[in-house]
Amino acid sequence: MKRVLTLIRLLCFCLTLLWSNSSLAELNHCVLLLYHQFSDTGPKSTSISPSLFEEHLKYLQTNDFQVLPLKNVVERLKMQLSLPDKCVSLTADDGYLSIYESAYPLLVKYKTPMSVFVSTEAIDKQYPSIMSWEQLREMSELVDVYNHSVTHQHLNDKTKEVLLNEITSAQLRLKNELFQDIKFFAYPYGEFDEKAYHLIEELGYTGFGQHSGAVGAKSDFLNLPRFPMASSYAEMDSFVMKINTLPMPVKNEEPKFMAISGNSNPVLRINFSRSLTSNERYQFACYVSGQEMPDLTWLNSESVTVQAKEPLPQGRSRYNCTMPSKEKGQYYWYSKAWLSAAN
Repeated sequence: MKRVLTLIRLLCFCLTLLWSNSSLAELNHCVLLLYHQFSDTGPKSTSISPSLFEEHLKYLQTNDFQVLPLKNVVERLKMQLSLPDKCVSLTADDGYLSIYESAYPLLVKYKTPMSVFVSTEAIDKQYPSIMSWEQLREMSELVDVYNHSVTHQHLNDKTKEVLLNEITSAQLRLKNELFQDIKFFAYPYGEFDEKAYHLIEELGYTGFGQHSGAVGAKSDFLNLPRFPMASSYAEMDSFVMKINTLPMPVKNEEPKFMAISGNSNPVLRINFSRSLTSNERYQFACYVSGQEMPDLTWLNSESVTVQAKEPLPQGRSRYNCTMPSKEKGQYYWYSKAWLSAAN
C-alpha cells in the first residue's frame, strides 16, 4: 500500500512539474512590434504619427518594460534562456526615410533600440522615400538592419531561383554595406508559401511575419509574429493591451500555410501544447475582421477548429484568437494569416 501511495505522489509531482514547466515556458516571452512609416500624412494602414510613437516609448520607459534588440530576444528564446518579465522589441519594415527623420531622434531621446528590415534595391536606386546606406550606418548604435528581400515583391508562388536571389542577394548587400550578416528575414507583406518557408529554413534564417501575437520558446522561428502598429491598432489602449500579451500555447496548426482558394471560409485546426481547462476553453474566443465571430468546435481539451461564417475576401485576412491568462491583465494571443486567391 505504501508503495502505491508513493507512486501516486510521484506521479502527481511529475504532472505538477510538467504543468509548471509549460506555464513557465508561456511566461518566458517577448512582444515584437511592427512599424512602417512615422508620419502624420502617410497612408493610415502603415503609418503612426511621431507624437503617438513617442507616447509608446514613454509608456514603455515609465512602466518598466525592457526594450531589447531583436537579436538578443531570438538568441535567448532559441537557447531557452530567460527574458525579462516585461520584454518588448521594436521592428520597422521597408526602411522609410521617416525612420531616420522622425523615429530615430526619439529612439536616441529614450535610448531605445530598434531593428529595421530593408529591401536593398530601393536603397541602391536611391528612392526618395527610402533611407540611404549612409543614414543606416549613422544609426548603427541603436538600429540593427536586416533582410527584407531585394525588390519587396510578393514571395508566394515564386520559383526557387527567384526566391534564392531575393534572399541571398539582399543579404550580400547588407554584408557589404553594413558588415551585417545575421540571418533574419521579414517576409514582404507577411506573405510566403511552402517553397519560401522551407528555403528560409534551408538557408538557416529566422523568419518574421506580419501576424499578431507574442513570441516564446515554442514559437515557429520561421514565421515569428509581430503586432502591426498603425492606424487604430497603434492607439494607446490597443498598444497597452498588446504589449502585455502572452504566446498562446499552440503546438501546431492545420493547415500550416496561408494560401487558400478564392471564395472560401477555411477550417483551421489548432492543436495546443497542453490540455486547456474547461474555463480556458469557455473563455477562448476568435475573431474575423468584418464578420461575426467564427464557429468554434472543440475536438478535445487540446484541439479546436475555427471557421469563419462567410468566405474571406481576396488578399490577406486573419483569424485572431485570445484567451485570458492567470496573470492579471494578460491575455494569450494567437493569429493565423490567410492569403485568398482571386475568385
